[in-house]
Amino acid sequence: MCQQGAGALCDGTCLELSPADMVWWSTVFKTLGDPVRLHLLMHLAEHRGAEVAVHELADVGVSQATVSHHLKRLRCIGLIESRREGRHIYYRLGDEVRSALMQILHQRSRVGA
Repeated sequence: MCQQGAGALCDGTCLELSPADMVWWSTVFKTLGDPVRLHLLMHLAEHRGAEVAVHELADVGVSQATVSHHLKRLRCIGLIESRREGRHIYYRLGDEVRSALMQILHQRSRVGA
């Protein structure tokens, strides 16, 4: 992927992905294609890297068990991290993921202008 800043123009080399990268990105896009998972990811991004317990994320219109399932999918592809403490599991968005997400959202706001 292109290592240039978000505002820099890409010369096309940033679009060259290995087959493994294509599979990974396809999985990311499929995973984020679910509105509940996207909502959870955005909710974690709002916490600026702070840990959030699963019961604090359960306000997305589905059961807590379903929230846990969605969080597991996000964790399995590396978008979020988790830590268990006793009976509670705490989730957070990785720093790099949050930074990339903010760049994408910033770019989207510039496109819509």
